Amino acid sequence: MTPHLDLALTLAAPGWHVFPLSPRDKRPLANCLHCRDNPTCSRDNYTACPCLPDGQWCHGVRAATTDPDRIRTWWRRQPYAVPAVAAGPSGLVLIDLDAHTDQLPADPATELLPGIHLTNDQIPVGIQAIRTGRDVLLLLARLRGGSRPWPTDSDHQPVTVTTPSGGRHLWYRTPRVENGRRLRQALGALGWQVDVKAGWSYGIAPGATAANGPYKVIAGAPTRVGRMPDWLADEVWRVATDRPFSPPAPAPVAPPASGGRPAAYLTTVIDNGATELAALADGRQRALSALAYKSGGLLAWSGLNRGDVEDRLVHAGLASGLPERLARRIVHRALNNGLARPLAGPTRHAPTAVH
Repeated sequence: MTPHLDLALTLAAPGWHVFPLSPRDKRPLANCLHCRDNPTCSRDNYTACPCLPDGQWCHGVRAATTDPDRIRTWWRRQPYAVPAVAAGPSGLVLIDLDAHTDQLPADPATELLPGIHLTNDQIPVGIQAIRTGRDVLLLLARLRGGSRPWPTDSDHQPVTVTTPSGGRHLWYRTPRVENGRRLRQALGALGWQVDVKAGWSYGIAPGATAANGPYKVIAGAPTRVGRMPDWLADEVWRVATDRPFSPPAPAPVAPPASGGRPAAYLTTVIDNGATELAALADGRQRALSALAYKSGGLLAWSGLNRGDVEDRLVHAGLASGLPERLARRIVHRALNNGLARPLAGPTRHAPTAVH
């Protein structure tokens, strides 16, 4: 048994879907002549291809399997093939942190973290020292992860791999699916020199050796892959979703039986805030938090039901493009903070007499 066959079988046992790559260039091995010349063997119709059950490796990543017999057949025919892992079928997401020698982006404020406009106080003093995707991920963690962005318990431990170029691969379990959405590959969308490999994308198998060198596992185990911190899962959903989620319209907020003006005022505050939120390109989390905080302060005065107000605020977050879990967390926390500091609503003033 060759080392790479042994590795492929070891990874397949706990459910990592593997397939062979060329030992020369890290690309999937070529389709057989039958598939290359047969239009019915398209990428989207690979399940009907007769070559796969026959032991071929046609269709690249879509041939990935956990079947030990098929894996043995592949490596018996190509013993020097490099095993790769199909992310989506394996229930995994790969955060690929490059360490290329590229120059820092011309506009770090907008290009280090696409979709997040860094303000002057968020740009680190030593920004010129940022060189790798790992540096950029640490910056994102500082902005989004709170005081403890990297939980140290075993349930959050990814399979961590050093790459021959000096980069890192972080293999995580796929975050919980929300609203029927699926994850896809997102190259550079999470950050400069940071790629998200999900769905039908793939990475070199942890522990493999390719033409450019070894991919060494330095932490974690394939039999127990950790989950992402919540903040990272939210950011991955933000950049790597295959289609936008259109939230349902919120139910009308019913005014209390005792009167409608305070209720109507808070409803207007929320609706106007939602309109402003939807127009923002950045700063949506801060804006949603501020809106929920103000709503919490006015809640007792308005007489509205907390659950209705919370649902309306969450909808505002979803409509602006925030992931549901993130929107709910922001709203819940800020609403509670606002409730602890009640506000008095606006009062009607008598008209000033004209003399």
